[in-house]
Amino acid sequence: MNVRDRVLHAALECFAEDGYERTSIARIRERSGVSNGALFHHFGSKEAIAGALYVDSMSAVHAEYRSVLSARPATVAAGVAGVISRQLGWVESDPARARFVYAQGRLDWASEPGARLRAMNQEIAAAYRAWLAPFVSRGAVRDLPMAVIVAIVTGPAHALAQQWLAGQLPGSVLTHLDDLVDAAVAGLSGSPAPPRPAAAAVRGRVRIQLLDEGGGVIAEGETEAALPDPR
Repeated sequence: MNVRDRVLHAALECFAEDGYERTSIARIRERSGVSNGALFHHFGSKEAIAGALYVDSMSAVHAEYRSVLSARPATVAAGVAGVISRQLGWVESDPARARFVYAQGRLDWASEPGARLRAMNQEIAAAYRAWLAPFVSRGAVRDLPMAVIVAIVTGPAHALAQQWLAGQLPGSVLTHLDDLVDAAVAGLSGSPAPPRPAAAAVRGRVRIQLLDEGGGVIAEGETEAALPDPR
């Protein structure tokens, strides 16, 4: 791992443990094990470290998006599913980095990291437009501003990801993928998504026992109920 990566890795660990405000650049240098000269050769301040970490993180996410969009998915649903699944998969695979990105918020556009991020956003916007152009020309997707398209596709997933990172959403956030895709397709097309087929049900027999305080059975019976098909 080179000096730059060691500093960024140490910074992410410090931010995760102590928070951005309570982390000093001296603590990052100590955690990284590099010299003052080596650290300041790459970064002039804690803000510069955080900006580089933010841009590197978003670069990884954008690379996932580009890999989906450059394959030119044949349907709107397939493209949206690819983008959202990569987005949520990244969150689940690296929650510490995802927490940092959400906590950090937006960059100052006038800063060097802000300029890099703006260029990255323009690149991913071009990839979205290239993929969506045939759907827009056929009337399958509304001709919307790019900011609205991105908000429709990834905005709800960002909201769920933040709930999951805060421990407010149990299980895998990817379990909500189908609903997120349906909502995004409906938002892009202006038409409600078709209903999904109901899950198959099977008839099951349930035995019920009424117990006394000591655990003895004082009454019992059976009934039938419709249960989800476990297959």
